[in-house]
Amino acid sequence: MRSGPLLRVENLHTQFHTERGAVHAVDGASFTVDRGEIVGLLGESGSGKSVTARSVCRLEAPGQVVDGTITFDGADLTTADESTLRQIRGNDISMVFQDPTETLNPVFSVGEQIAEAVRVHETDDRQRLLDFLGVPPFRERSAWADAHKRAIELLEQMDIPNPKSRSSAFPHEFSGGLRQRALLAIALASEPSLLIADEPTTALDTTTQADILQRFRALRDEQDIGILLISHDIGVIAQTCDRVVVLYGGQVMEAGPVESVLTAPEHPYTRMLLSCSVRNRAPGERVRSVEGRPPDPIGGHEACPFVDRCQHATSMCREGTIPMTDLDAEHRLACVEAPLADSPESSHRRTPPTPDGGEQNDTM
Repeated sequence: MRSGPLLRVENLHTQFHTERGAVHAVDGASFTVDRGEIVGLLGESGSGKSVTARSVCRLEAPGQVVDGTITFDGADLTTADESTLRQIRGNDISMVFQDPTETLNPVFSVGEQIAEAVRVHETDDRQRLLDFLGVPPFRERSAWADAHKRAIELLEQMDIPNPKSRSSAFPHEFSGGLRQRALLAIALASEPSLLIADEPTTALDTTTQADILQRFRALRDEQDIGILLISHDIGVIAQTCDRVVVLYGGQVMEAGPVESVLTAPEHPYTRMLLSCSVRNRAPGERVRSVEGRPPDPIGGHEACPFVDRCQHATSMCREGTIPMTDLDAEHRLACVEAPLADSPESSHRRTPPTPDGGEQNDTM
């Protein structure tokens, strides 16, 4: 096992080329994920969370990583060839996408799809040699029987009732929560070191949502894997993650331990997000909305991307890249004015919302 972070993203820039110009979807993001911890990516829709996650897996097409490095367990993914990436994706890094109805194949049973994932990622050196020599694929009956047995075990691990009989069911016969668990079973078939989950609790009821989040915590504790959890729901991040990275305009605004960032936020953007939570309003008070519009990603940002919506912005906020400042050993932020010691928002310690009480407004 290598020392250092399991995943290190440094100064990542991912762009999409359009007729209007280059869209800077990720514009210099940096963060790490350690083994045995859950790191949350938090921000509004369009802040660059999903593109960042896909860039880590090198699935950013039709976008392109134009600068920065992505290092996974000592390997540089930004310079790796496609053959190396195929070996890492699925085996060492797995991703759970947002919508299981678009990910699961409707014409195959859930058990078949999990078994296929098991077989693909259990290919050993002997089978690779047979493939190189042109020997037909190794599909012995016993091997597929073992894969189906493992598929049932994974369904049981995901707490799916009657896993043996449900393994023969098709995706449309599963509820939204069960489909999400089936996707998680496929992702875990190869026993990855890093799991990336992109909005895994979207459109789930609160009880099912809590079960899925509990499953992530159990995976962290039992299998010591690193998890990168993408969400716009502050409650999900507060309940599940060890550290949080707040993104805006493709840049990291604030990062640190969940308790520190969400109970005593220092960046104006983080404080604004928390102020828009249902939990952080007085009785009878309307839920705040984030005033203004997100920045135009065309051409990138020469200064703080939040400057036009920030009440504390000064001329310094418009002059070049804002460097990250270390508030302590773990808590960092990119703001020339923070911490705002005289701001009541900064001095007030907040209670992070729970998922069932922390739904965000329409700007999230």
